[in-house]
Amino acid sequence: MRNCVIISCGIATVLLMPAFSGYAAEFTPGLTAYGHPNLQGNWTTETATPFQRTEELGEKKTYAPEEAKEFQLTEIAKLDERAAPLEGAIEAPEVTVFVDNSAEYQFYKRVENVLRIDGEYRTSIVVDPLNGRIPLRDDALENTFRGEWRQAGFKNLDGPEMAGPGPRCLLDFGPVPPAGPIVPISANFQFVQNENYVVLYIEAGAELRIIRLSDEHQTGSHKKWRGDSIGYWEGNSLVVHTNNVHPQSSSFVLRASELFEVRERFTIVSENEIFYRFTITDPKIYTQPWTGEMMLNRMPEDDRIYDYTCHEGNYSLPGILAGARRLDRESEDRPTDPFGNPN
Repeated sequence: MRNCVIISCGIATVLLMPAFSGYAAEFTPGLTAYGHPNLQGNWTTETATPFQRTEELGEKKTYAPEEAKEFQLTEIAKLDERAAPLEGAIEAPEVTVFVDNSAEYQFYKRVENVLRIDGEYRTSIVVDPLNGRIPLRDDALENTFRGEWRQAGFKNLDGPEMAGPGPRCLLDFGPVPPAGPIVPISANFQFVQNENYVVLYIEAGAELRIIRLSDEHQTGSHKKWRGDSIGYWEGNSLVVHTNNVHPQSSSFVLRASELFEVRERFTIVSENEIFYRFTITDPKIYTQPWTGEMMLNRMPEDDRIYDYTCHEGNYSLPGILAGARRLDRESEDRPTDPFGNPN
């Protein structure tokens, strides 16, 4: 382990070298056949920098270089410990009502880099509010689609709609990736462009965001799982506005209601970097609009976007709902005491 730490120190020194001095000198990108800046290719947003800032950092937006190096070395030590062989007896996990997928984290990719933007080492992706925290309303969960249905008397397993879009294999990680928390499974994306559209393929979930190059939204009477995204080019920046998001798109990753909107700007700043800024607004879920910033870095040529398949909606969810219906029947069949309690 000691040798790993010594080697990792050298890696951290290289990784923390500033990638560029600033965005003032405008980069001239290549163009597509239609004269638009060329975003096409495979990109990743992976970083060890957290989406929300830890509360103890307060309004500290950036790390000094030595602090960034210390943060990265801490992350490397955690990853080394995760990869180390297990020793001794392994105890069975505690039996609980719910089963999560935390055991899968053991096999996730090593990610240790600190987020660098314009030569700064960021403490979080969220930059506004100043504390770097998502400004959720106290009643945010009550104001989602499923929260409103629960208040109307429905229970969590009364039907597939109450399970959320993830277990139904509709949307895995919210309505508008890469806006929202980075998932540990994959932070990889692919851009494809033609004359009238920019398509963002999301590896995690094998899902598509279709951005129409237009200045008019479609009618709001038809809500879409990923909303209605329209965009236009402003210099090197693709500016995107999304609304008309289906209220059932709300997920554990990114809460949303039918009022959800996001404004995004993808700016090409070098051959291998896109500066990404987004602002999310939803007055039913958040106390104020909030903004995040991150980098999309071009993936090495030998890296690939891989197929991702969701099967929970095909196998697990029908079984879960069938079990819930069985419990409902057993509850109805059981005798009760004079007070209505099962005997």
